[in-house]
Amino acid sequence: MIPSEVEIRKINIAQSKELSDLLLQSDREYSKYFIPFEFDIESVSKVLEKAVKDMYYGIYVNSILVGFYMLRGWDAGYGIPSYGVWIAENFSSKGLSKLTLHHAISICRINKVKKLMLKVHPDNIIAKKIYEDFGFTFSGVDEKIGHLVYYKNIK
Repeated sequence: MIPSEVEIRKINIAQSKELSDLLLQSDREYSKYFIPFEFDIESVSKVLEKAVKDMYYGIYVNSILVGFYMLRGWDAGYGIPSYGVWIAENFSSKGLSKLTLHHAISICRINKVKKLMLKVHPDNIIAKKIYEDFGFTFSGVDEKIGHLVYYKNIK
C-alpha cells in the first residue's frame, strides 16, 4: 500500500469550481451546520475573489481536494479572525479538522494574532468537543443564527 499524502494549500478563485463541486456533491444533511456562504460556483467564486487578508486553505489528500478551512473577518474589518472548517464526509474522523486547527493557530502565532473565534451549531457535539479540547471557551450565542460562539486565546 502506498501511503496517502496530505497537504494544506492556500486556495483562491482558481479553485472555485473544485471547491464548489466538492461542497455541492456533499450530502445536504451532513453539511447542514456549515453556513458561511452558498455552495454554488458564483457564491464560492465571489468569496474567494474578494479575499485580500482573509485566508482560505484547501485540504488535499493525494492531490484531491477533500475539505477546506478559512480564517476570515479581516477583510470585513474585524481584528479577531473567524475559523471555519468543512471536511468531506468520507474523510471525517481522520484528524483533518484537528490538523487545520493546528495550522490556523500557527498562522495566528506567526501573524501575532492574539485571539481566534469560531461559531458552531449547538447540535454539532463532535465539533464542540474538538474545539473545547483545543482550548476554545464558550462566550455566548450568535442571536442571528443560533450558533454558539467560542474564543481561544493564542499564546
